[in-house]
Amino acid sequence: MISDNAGGLPRYCHPYHGGWDVARIALDIPESRILFVCPVSCARIICLNAVKYDYKDRINVLALTEDDIVSGAYEQKTVEAACRVLEDASPRPRALILYVSCIDAMLGNDHSFQCEEIMERFPGVNCFVLRMCPITRYSGDLPLVALQRDMYAALPDLPEEEAGEVPGGPREREKTVVFIGTNIAPAEENELVSVIKSAGFKALHIQASESYDDFLAVRKASLVMSLMPFGSSAAKLLKERFGIPFIPYFAKYDPASIRKTVQDLCTALGAPLPDMDAMEAETIDILKKTAEAVGDTELIIDSTATLFPDALRETLKAAGFKIASVLADDAARTAPDVDSGSINVPRARSYAPSRDAIAIGMVASSFEGTSKSVDIFYDSGDWGHQGLRSLAGRILEAAKAPKTAEDIRKEARR
Repeated sequence: MISDNAGGLPRYCHPYHGGWDVARIALDIPESRILFVCPVSCARIICLNAVKYDYKDRINVLALTEDDIVSGAYEQKTVEAACRVLEDASPRPRALILYVSCIDAMLGNDHSFQCEEIMERFPGVNCFVLRMCPITRYSGDLPLVALQRDMYAALPDLPEEEAGEVPGGPREREKTVVFIGTNIAPAEENELVSVIKSAGFKALHIQASESYDDFLAVRKASLVMSLMPFGSSAAKLLKERFGIPFIPYFAKYDPASIRKTVQDLCTALGAPLPDMDAMEAETIDILKKTAEAVGDTELIIDSTATLFPDALRETLKAAGFKIASVLADDAARTAPDVDSGSINVPRARSYAPSRDAIAIGMVASSFEGTSKSVDIFYDSGDWGHQGLRSLAGRILEAAKAPKTAEDIRKEARR
């Protein structure tokens, strides 16, 4: 249950909400597997999501009892369970993630000895710890920020012969640009990907790869692009450890920000600037046609769909869409580089489909009781003009969705 900050009743947090829990994000690391070490109640939402989104074959759970926690016996049980997972898994994963929960944080355990023992028994497996800690969502170490950072902190050091200086200057880096901060790789038709390829570089996002070698290749990249604030801490870590420069390219849906980002990327890579005027004109034309097709149906935007909902509102409003409201993060208004996860919600709301509007984001759909929604979570990998065109298509699809049985019953009662 999650209570809102408007004094309203708690709402039920559906297991499928958003589609991206901490386990699914971590499993972006190719050829990885997770052992969740937690009370069984903590594993419930993870397991339901794993079944829903079909990654159940990459997750195991060590369900802790009260005796395990009080006695400390689960420390050795963790090693035994991890070894059994690795013995039984076929093919054997190249990374095993020990995922621990809030209770572990409160006990202050150090799992380094466990990882060392597991890696000694299974050479070639990178074992490390990640933490599921929603208790820190209002702290300075936000869960999604810590998760991104710890994922890339798990990268092993470069072999000595591949690191450091060589005669004549620094060792040449691979012509690769790495996307981090987002759960989904940008589409091939995205303008950022097009610029990267036009400059002769490879665009790499580990979610789009099935090889652990691509995760290791991050260490020798030429540039890191953090499309979400969540990835900034990880980007700084990669710069400190491997000397990879980065620029925070955040997904903002206003034309000026899009243009500046593309210009900065072209400058960094020495790539020609694409025709931004033509690109912008095409996007505006698509948005206007979609707005006409949607007609008087209102849109409601929330900040789980995009961290910068106000920018999206202005862009859609300029194209002719009718925007009813925005449910925004406190942090999105005062500190745009951080997300606190604290949603400002309306005081009066319903909990059943009743309002003839389209919600962009599942929080808006839940709180406003809309009849139609666009299930999008932190941009779903989209960005810039390609992202706006993709969103236009999803809005149109939602607008054309058939009426639900509940809608029909309500019309019959009128």
